[in-house]
Parts: sequence; C-alpha cells; structure tokens
Amino acid sequence: MSQQQMQKILEETAALSDHKIKSEKYKSLLQQLVDTKDLNNLKVFITHVTEESTPLVISRSILTTLTVALKGLDSAAQMSLSNYILERIQDRVVAFEEQVSDIRYNLAKLLERQENWRDAAKCLMAIPLDSSQRVISPEYKVKIYVKIARLFLEEEESVQAETYINRASDSIHLVKKQKLILAHKTCFARIMDYKRMFLKASNKYYELSTILPSEGDRAMALMCSIICAILDKAGPQRSRMLATLYKDERSSQSEATKVVYPILEKMFFERVLRKSEVTKFAQLLKPHQMALLSDGGTVLDKAVMEHNLFAASKIYNNITFDELGSLLEIPSDKAEKIAAKMMMESRLVGSIDQIDRLIQFETEGDCFSQWDKSIENICLHMNSIIENITTKQPEFVV
Repeated sequence: MSQQQMQKILEETAALSDHKIKSEKYKSLLQQLVDTKDLNNLKVFITHVTEESTPLVISRSILTTLTVALKGLDSAAQMSLSNYILERIQDRVVAFEEQVSDIRYNLAKLLERQENWRDAAKCLMAIPLDSSQRVISPEYKVKIYVKIARLFLEEEESVQAETYINRASDSIHLVKKQKLILAHKTCFARIMDYKRMFLKASNKYYELSTILPSEGDRAMALMCSIICAILDKAGPQRSRMLATLYKDERSSQSEATKVVYPILEKMFFERVLRKSEVTKFAQLLKPHQMALLSDGGTVLDKAVMEHNLFAASKIYNNITFDELGSLLEIPSDKAEKIAAKMMMESRLVGSIDQIDRLIQFETEGDCFSQWDKSIENICLHMNSIIENITTKQPEFVV
C-alpha cells in the first residue's frame, strides 16, 4: 500500500460520524500495518492519529492499542516508532501522560537489553510521576525510581542512583509487593557499597541473605556482606559484624562464600593477614572496591593495614615504628599515622611515644578483671534502682 493510498483511507476513516465505528476501523488498520511490518505507513498512521484534529478520546485509545501492538515488531522498529510517537506528542504530553509513560517504560526496557544503561535511565526519568491528570500509585512510583537507581548503578553512577533510591524510600512504606521491597533493599545495599559505607552495606546485604527467595541470591548477598565487612575500617563495630558472619554456618558451607571464608576467619580471630592472601582476595573485588585513595593505596590496602595493626595490638604490649612498618609492609612513618588516626577515632586504645618511636598498646585487662567490672556495673545499677524506689515509693522500702 502506498502512502497516498494510506492517507486516503485515513481521511475516509476520519470522516466517519460514528465514533465507535471510527475507532474500530483505526484499530483494524493499525493491526494490519503491524502484521505486514509496514513501518513507513505506520508513521503516516501515527502522524494522523496524533494530529489535533483527531478527537482526543480516539487518539488516546489508539496510542494505548499501538503501545501493545508494537511489541510484535523487532527491537529496532519498536525503538524507531516509539521515538517517533514521543516526538509527535512532545508538545501535548499532558494530554497523553498514561500513553507516554507506557511508551517510555517499554523503550527503556529495549535500551536496557542493549546495555545502554544511561539512556534507559533518562527515558524513565522523563515519565511524569507527579501529575494532577491521573492517579499514580505509590507502587508504580517506587517501581520506576528503583529501576532508575538500578540502571545508574550499572553505569557506576552511585550519586544519581542515591537520589532516586531516596525518592523511592519516601513511598516504600506504602508498598506491599515483596518483590519491589526486596529490589529497593538490594539497591540501597549496593549504593552503600559504592559509597564505601561498608559497615552499613554489610548489614543490608546480610539482611538480604536471609530473606531473598532464591538460594543463589541469598548466597551471593552473604558473600557481598562478608566482602564489605572485610573492607570496613577496623574497630569494635566491624568486629561485631565479623562475629555475626563467622558464626553463621552458611559462611563456611556455601560454595559462593568458601572463597572469602579464610579471610573472614583470620579477621574474626584477629590474625595478621599476609600479602599473598590479600592478593588472592583482591581478585574477587569490584572496580569501585579497588579504587585508589588520596594516599595512593586502595580501599583494600587500607582495610588490611588497619586490621593488621589491630591484630598486632592483641599480640604486642608495645612495638617500634620500624617493627610495625615491617609487619604491615609499609614505611614506618605511614604506620605511625595509621595508628594515630585509629587512636583518635577510638578504634584503637594506646599511646604513641615519638621520642622513642614506640607505640604502647593498652588492653582492657584479663577475663577475671572484666568479670569483676561487669559485676561492679550491675551492683551500681541496682543501687541506682533502689535509690529511685526509696525516693518515689518509700512505703515499699522496709
């Protein structure tokens, strides 16, 4: 069929007075064009039904049908026609919000299949989600925001991803679909990971490892949790997380986590890590986890040095800067700076003697003194309770 013939048929259809018959004829013609994959005449058809002379109620109905019908074409044709529709109605988006949303969502899926993450995200960002023309459910908003965040994460743009996951967080409490809630939690954990907030990421991944429906996904989340805990800065909070992970029997039994378990075990028992072990572990890390820091080292280098220093504090009462540098396999002045920073942040207890170039570690005492201290704290707490009772309810005191 030539474009002139097509134009004549469209004009004859537009002249029909019965809206129902007119609409049915448009839909029949549309299906015929899709079946024959006549892209040129499909564009003629789209041009006609999106003109202002075509009644809005018919234009909306035909575009809704067209969005579904396009799925019968190949990806290239779908993308070409979808972009053509969006160009045609860009000045009348308010009148076609629902249709635009569907077209953009399908177009984003096509771009995603091509791994064109950025353009797919931009396509979804243009979907109108704050509208007075239609009611948009919280679940739909969260679905779009989470998908945008996930696409930006694929592009390793964590800042943009965080913006949209925060928007999703505003409405996530209104969502009941478990699949969507899990997708939100997964994105949030990945963003914490990208931001190097490894302790938060480890906690979120560990939570996911207990609730994801697939066994493979649970095992992968557990491995991510272990990796993030290992990369976090040394200190009491990380020690508690390592204890939780080590005591979870899945850490040693799962095929996915067996590769990281030896490092987890050494860190839990506060043993010094050797360079060969660290090199092997580094092969499992993602690019953002191996990013260079301002001092020229990587996130892993810093985590291992701090851990080894923390482990040394459990072995030695004191150590010289040179000996510590040798133990950590770094210059002695750098070892001193790391120790000083950890002490300033209360992650390491001790003192530094710069004259004698010596670090003195302080311990909290043996198990008996800790036991005595715990009993003392309980007694003091009980005395405080009795004093409060005596003051407020003296009749209960004999």
